[in-house]
Amino acid sequence: MTFINGLLALGAAAFTIPLVIHLLYRNRFKTVSWGAMHLLEPVVRINRRRIRWTNFLLLLIRCLLPVLLALCLARPVLTGFRALQGDSPESIVLVIDDSQSMAARDESGVSRIDRVRNELGQSLGEFSPRDEILWMPTSQIEFPPSTMGTVDAVDKLKTIRTSSGPFDIARVLRAAVKASNAGVNARKRIVFASDFQGVNTSDASVESLRTFADELKNDSSRPDILFWNLADLSRSIDNVSIDSIETLSPAIVPDRETRFAARLRNATDQTLNDLRVNWLVDGTQAASQTISIPARSTSTANMRYALLESGLHEISVSVEFVDGMSEDNNRSIAVEVIREIEVVLVDGQPSNEPLRGETDFLAIALSPFAFSQQDQVDAVRASVIREGKVVEVLSEKTPNILVLANVASLDEKQQSKIVEFVESGGSLISFDGIHLGDANYVSRLLPASIGTIVGDPNARQNAEQSAPMRIGMLSSQYAPWQKLAPANTRPLEIIDVFAYRKLIIDPDASDEDKPTVILAMKNGDPLVVSARRGRGRIVQFAIPADADWTTLPLRRLFVPMVQQLALDLIGSGKMPTVTTGQPMIVSLDELMKTPSAENDSEESVRVRYTVEPPGSAEIDLDVDSQQEGQLVWTATQLAGVYRFRRIEIPVSSDENNPPGNLIKSTVRVAQVPSEESKLRPVLPGQLAAIAGFLDATVYDRANTLRDAEQTRRYGREIWRWLLVALLVAMILELVVQQRSAPAKAVTPTMNSASDSLGRSSV
Repeated sequence: MTFINGLLALGAAAFTIPLVIHLLYRNRFKTVSWGAMHLLEPVVRINRRRIRWTNFLLLLIRCLLPVLLALCLARPVLTGFRALQGDSPESIVLVIDDSQSMAARDESGVSRIDRVRNELGQSLGEFSPRDEILWMPTSQIEFPPSTMGTVDAVDKLKTIRTSSGPFDIARVLRAAVKASNAGVNARKRIVFASDFQGVNTSDASVESLRTFADELKNDSSRPDILFWNLADLSRSIDNVSIDSIETLSPAIVPDRETRFAARLRNATDQTLNDLRVNWLVDGTQAASQTISIPARSTSTANMRYALLESGLHEISVSVEFVDGMSEDNNRSIAVEVIREIEVVLVDGQPSNEPLRGETDFLAIALSPFAFSQQDQVDAVRASVIREGKVVEVLSEKTPNILVLANVASLDEKQQSKIVEFVESGGSLISFDGIHLGDANYVSRLLPASIGTIVGDPNARQNAEQSAPMRIGMLSSQYAPWQKLAPANTRPLEIIDVFAYRKLIIDPDASDEDKPTVILAMKNGDPLVVSARRGRGRIVQFAIPADADWTTLPLRRLFVPMVQQLALDLIGSGKMPTVTTGQPMIVSLDELMKTPSAENDSEESVRVRYTVEPPGSAEIDLDVDSQQEGQLVWTATQLAGVYRFRRIEIPVSSDENNPPGNLIKSTVRVAQVPSEESKLRPVLPGQLAAIAGFLDATVYDRANTLRDAEQTRRYGREIWRWLLVALLVAMILELVVQQRSAPAKAVTPTMNSASDSLGRSSV
């Protein structure tokens, strides 16, 4: 404890004045013994004890009064047995939760982020102007923090937006401690303002924090950590959210009706009827409907719509409902409309006879309208080549899918070209056959090793056929084939299988490389497996594409089965919709120059690439952002539509004249995970446990945090409490004196009588 006016504390020595008066008063009377005194001794003894304690209490109070008065004037400050920081500067890492849950509003309509803006803004105004503020929103922990003063930090708070997704509390605190170590001041502190949702504090994250806390114990320069918990556990927030939008087709082609589905969640305790749901396509309303959602449940809204133009389109859904968090009443996705899917079929055993080649059934299944000479347009254009043309075809044009049908062997150059094709986003389908047993590319290209042939490959040609084997149920992990026969779980059970290749999956393969079984025989043997390689996918069949080993190509299910597989593979090539925080990748092929400019030479135009984030101005992309023919944009913390543009500026034209420029654009969408709409904060005990092993302090209100800051910097003044104690002591002195007055009135009389009697006897 220290004193602001330390000299005035010497006034406490005035307590000696009532003490001296008391001692002098005790020496005024002398006790004289006389004969009848023994008759009064019991009464005198009782009164003397009471009077002695009363006088002692009065003495104590009267001594305390000047001490309290002197301490009030000296203004003592509690320091907690440590040196006060005062106005000395410190580095403060300001970690602000900018996830979508911070937009939740209380009964008064004030959101959690508004509380941060207002209350934390006031607290920053009371910080030392020499403090260094390191600005670190939870959505930007991958980037170096911005350094600023307290005034700039207040302005920064006013512009923060809550449209990012969940975060890992362990990663955030590790980044905050790392940022504090880069601070220029010796004293360091972390202020973490968040509603601490349960999705941010998983068991793995908490365990990581325990390990990190053990590392910090040996760090002499570790910062002080303060948690400001903005969650209100006393009430639940009524909320209606759109959890997801999805297309029920693996891919979308022009002029064909596609079904879209949106899942809506009701987080209230009552059934909501006649909620209006609006569908928008590229910002224009396409449909509207009303739905009802039971309490604490979900419902699905559907729309059928035909997109006319190829390319990427924005599909948005909004629900009209006033709730505690309107930010999740809207959701958008980007979908790709494919003009035509290019499929190259490599026939390992061609034939001049109809339907005797390895790829004849495949070509018909992929492009049925072309073979039937109908006016309708196929979504797939298939071309058949021999294995010797693989390198030439992949070099001249990049198909969407490459099919190897019973191909015997591929040289090193062909294998390398196929690997490059798959890793860059292409898809490979391999069909088995009699030649595949000696193929030299299996271990390099295919996800599963091949074993012996189960059954008799020539059984269909023999007069006496053995009993065919059966295909099992469709895998629930592969949604495209679930649409083959929705009412039948075994639509492929009618297929006769006379032989298939034994596929061997490496049990020690990593989860990333391990193939997924998407179709199996009734005995459990894999029939079709799929694996991701780079940005592409490989699908391996254990049967041929012709009708030698099975009757599958002869069944009507074969056409939708193959087409759904092709649509699924092509639909997985791009990621038009990402989660906030994930990078966006745009191929430069999407931003090809317009046909009118095809004859322009490269020297006659200057090309610019730009991106327009949601709610922001257009930003030029540096040439360094191009990686292997791609544009990569990593600043996707905000949810919404990002527009990428390629602008061709003629050298001879005015750069500031937009009509003279040729612009090609595409879009990507960043969306917040639906977990942010499930407002489930951690329990106070869990947060206290996290703060415990980090030696952090948890505050529920900004004013308590502000008071703690003032105490830490300047100590806690207690002169107000001492003044109250002084007033109480003065009143108590009067009360004690008044209560002792009657006794004092009797005692002097008795003493006087005793004295007179004593003097008489003498």
